[in-house]
Amino acid sequence: MIYKDYLNSARKHQHTCDVLIEKLDQLDSDNRMPDMFKYNSYLLNLYYLSGYIIECIVKYGIYDLLGHKKEVDIKELNKEGLTYKDIKHHEFESYTDHLNKRIHVYIPLITNTKNIKKEIIKLYDGWNSSIRYSYFQCYYKRDHFREFYKYSKEILRIISVYVGG
Repeated sequence: MIYKDYLNSARKHQHTCDVLIEKLDQLDSDNRMPDMFKYNSYLLNLYYLSGYIIECIVKYGIYDLLGHKKEVDIKELNKEGLTYKDIKHHEFESYTDHLNKRIHVYIPLITNTKNIKKEIIKLYDGWNSSIRYSYFQCYYKRDHFREFYKYSKEILRIISVYVGG
């Protein structure tokens, strides 16, 4: 895998989230009570894929800012004391600090949480890849998941513009 695959994956996940938003909007506008299992599954998938947008674009940004060669496999990373092992994890806190050291721009949820609702920060802090296996009652409101997705799109936009995506 080359690091541009992270950018392509982030964009792919964004397209899928857009479809999920459309489906949720359809269910919200329907006068009947939605199938709550299906509805919550859409919300959970929106959350899961929104987090992957963040993960993928942050990792893309790290590789780009390090000047990793575009044709070299991501596992070959070894620059400035940073290796693939350092950023391969799915928990944001294990690699976002590597981006923060190299990027000097406001990125919501990553470099600054000021004026962001505490529920959105909790969604960000609680995200990990194991969510894909979860079926839970939604403790958050639908709008919290939508807002988390909005931030993931903003993070994708900011990093893409900053590093050139």
